[in-house]
Amino acid sequence: MSRITAPALGRGSLLLLALATPSLAWAQVPPAASVAGPVASPANALQLTLSQAIRKALEQNPRVQQSLLAIAESGDDRRAAAAALMPTVAAQATGQRAKNNLDAFIGIPTPHGPEVVGPFNWGQVGVEAQVSLFDLSLWKKWRASQHAETSARAQGRAVREEITALVVGQYLRALRAAASVQAGESRVDLAEALAKLAESQQKQGVGTKLDTLRSQVQLQTERQRLIQAQTQQFTALAGLGRLLDLEPGTRLDLTDTLVAPALPGGSFQEAYQAGLGLRPELAALDAREKAAENLRQAAQGLRLPTLVATGAYSSTGLQSQPWATTYQVSLGLRVPLFTGGLVSSHISRARSEQVRIQEARRDVRAQVGFEIQVARAELEAAAHEVEVAGLAVTLSTEALTQARHRFEAGVSNNIEVINAQDELARANENQISALYRLNQSRADLARATGQLESLFAR
Repeated sequence: MSRITAPALGRGSLLLLALATPSLAWAQVPPAASVAGPVASPANALQLTLSQAIRKALEQNPRVQQSLLAIAESGDDRRAAAAALMPTVAAQATGQRAKNNLDAFIGIPTPHGPEVVGPFNWGQVGVEAQVSLFDLSLWKKWRASQHAETSARAQGRAVREEITALVVGQYLRALRAAASVQAGESRVDLAEALAKLAESQQKQGVGTKLDTLRSQVQLQTERQRLIQAQTQQFTALAGLGRLLDLEPGTRLDLTDTLVAPALPGGSFQEAYQAGLGLRPELAALDAREKAAENLRQAAQGLRLPTLVATGAYSSTGLQSQPWATTYQVSLGLRVPLFTGGLVSSHISRARSEQVRIQEARRDVRAQVGFEIQVARAELEAAAHEVEVAGLAVTLSTEALTQARHRFEAGVSNNIEVINAQDELARANENQISALYRLNQSRADLARATGQLESLFAR
């Protein structure tokens, strides 16, 4: 399920409006209108579907931007580790004016020779290069940096899934509040019609003053419920705006409505295997474990010899004389003999990190299984609740119709009508809550299997 697109509570709302008065013309109530306050107009509001809200959050949320910075930094670390394996080439130019003690310079006295030469000018221009021919430690560190970048990307996906879950949850809460407002408005219309009926019955001598007072009290109760629902809608929309990083005070108009989604098929094992394969937390841990293994091997590589080649090519001479081309090539072998426990400490630290990651993976795998089990159970229960709640709305509506007819005929007072109104209000709220729980449990199952963004942001 990627969107919630069809009207959800039409049946209950229509029955409420039909009961209000036989000649009442129906008006379509717009879904999930935004409010600048509990009763503000939705003019010039920002219209959003669920998928649009998710995409906007993933583009603008600060935590997503921070995860992108972390990925970029891990890429810089990988390039820095690769640079250690590459040749380094530098150009150099030297100019010097010197006056030297010749005996001191050559290390022996020169009979009858000058003790001091100079001053004279000399220079050198050339390039020098160095490359590591064999250094297993540097190679393994580069491999570790690659896996660290992979882990950062997986952690970035985990952040996106978390932000998507927050947006979906807040969007659904706003839809639930909007449905409560719509149902509350219908109940207020019905209560007003019943209050007028009680007054008419009293004037005709069929009803009593007490019937009129009871209907007026019920009308005020429904108005109070409507105010509470409007306030909940306002706060839910404000919370959604905060998740989307919108300018405070931006009004939102949610164009989706609360309906029963298509339920996923498949067994628990299929969902569990999908979760193990798609959850970004597990992908991040796998990459971290590979990085730790490479770091352990890099630490062991510190005990091995390293082979480095260097070379220089230059032109040197006195300022006033022709310069001569010179070069130098060397091959160096370095064999570690004693490191003072540095290598063993690095190996021990890398092994500890591997054990820590393995324990974390066990915990996440168990958490994935638990989340899938709970989400599937809640999804199944919510689906049955929606069916039961829909039947309860139908029965409550019929009971209210019968009670109203009895009151109109003077067979009974309006106590039955008031009780039927309360029952219908509860049935409506139960239906709205059941639809909300069904959608939320569907989102929970998608997140447990690592598919939340792919299903809802399309």
